[in-house]
Amino acid sequence: MKTLAFDTATPRGSVALLQGKEVVAEMRLSSLETHSARLLRSIDFLLQSSHLSFRDLQLIAVGIGPGSFTGIRIGVATALGLAQALGIHFAGVSGLDAHAFGAVIDGRIGVVLDAQRSQVYYAEYERKKARVRKTKRASIWRPSDLEMRLAGRHLYLVGDGAVRYARELKISQRTWPRLLDGDSFLAASIGRLAQARRRIWRSGPFVQAEPLYIRPPDALKARAL
Repeated sequence: MKTLAFDTATPRGSVALLQGKEVVAEMRLSSLETHSARLLRSIDFLLQSSHLSFRDLQLIAVGIGPGSFTGIRIGVATALGLAQALGIHFAGVSGLDAHAFGAVIDGRIGVVLDAQRSQVYYAEYERKKARVRKTKRASIWRPSDLEMRLAGRHLYLVGDGAVRYARELKISQRTWPRLLDGDSFLAASIGRLAQARRRIWRSGPFVQAEPLYIRPPDALKARAL
């Protein structure tokens, strides 16, 4: 199966082409610039470099967040448009799930993503023999409050939030909870996880996706005032 996967939910944007689970080509770019101007160019470049066309694709997978409201919209809208135009399957994958799926160790895994504004997104999983099960749903925390919840627990923590707030969370690579190296460019993991979860595939002219925001967009907060 040839899969196009991309993630624009965070400044660490990435695009990957997969044939089965193997990554054929990948592009990564860490930038605060909006993804809208470069996403389609990046996709076209990877396809041409791999001697493939859009018509060779069978699945479009995209990160649905959490992250930037604008970045998530760009990614989801592009993925839906391509899937509908090509008449192929679409799959939306949480970046939190992709981090847990991409971890290289069995055990209890806490995914901590930087939510900006001195906050983090957090979700908890159990991983065993490459099978991942969510045990605590996603929520948003201040690092100091999350530290009290996690103190002393036998957990592996992964994600850019765990790295950025390692001091506040009181974690290292030698004590519990333990900081685990991970890849914050998620396109390849999103593609592999989408392939493994056929139940989330959607297709047809009216297919929709529900982004994972966790924190309401500023526009909705302003409207509620």
